[in-house]
Amino acid sequence: MCTYVSFRSERKSEEMPRSRKTHDVFLSYPTLLATQARDVAKRFADAGLVVFDVGSVPSGGHIIEDMWQALAESWAVVILIGPGAMPPSLAVEIGAASAWHKPLYVLTVGAGEFDLPVNIPKCGVFDVSEVEQIAESISSSFRPLGDNARRALISGYRELGVPTDNLLRNPVLIDRLRDYVRTEVGVSLSGERIMQELLRLRKQSKLPRLQR
Repeated sequence: MCTYVSFRSERKSEEMPRSRKTHDVFLSYPTLLATQARDVAKRFADAGLVVFDVGSVPSGGHIIEDMWQALAESWAVVILIGPGAMPPSLAVEIGAASAWHKPLYVLTVGAGEFDLPVNIPKCGVFDVSEVEQIAESISSSFRPLGDNARRALISGYRELGVPTDNLLRNPVLIDRLRDYVRTEVGVSLSGERIMQELLRLRKQSKLPRLQR
């Protein structure tokens, strides 16, 4: 069950080689926004991103399974919404993206009252005109982690003082570590990326030994 919050939007005139997942972006939207969604998908594609468009899934077969698999395998989730209540299916996808620590972007179309789950504001709400900014943010998640960001991640891990296995099972701690890195060096990492980097650093014996 989702809790909602309303807001008003006024329309304005170590190496980490990229291992390509099936899709870079999982794009979901209400049927009424199909035209705008096609434009967003094209702009993502122009930026070199592979998009899973829920509106392009053919009827029949294993449509639900295909959508959930695409959601699980995508690097980021992008939701388009218009004024008014959000369809329940979008709220479910938002919840899944949050649970899997995926970067989540909500693009608003039009002006008016938007009813969103309360966990949306910390994820990122943008006007649909800011698609290029979102595309750049998603693309940056494929790049190798810089030295400053890696040092901040190690420093944050040391400050938390929680062993890796326990940390990876605690979404609250992952969020705290993500906030620490963003505050220290201005780099925004998804929870999924943080978990990948921690495991990589542990394998390379680069994580500090924690005090018991």
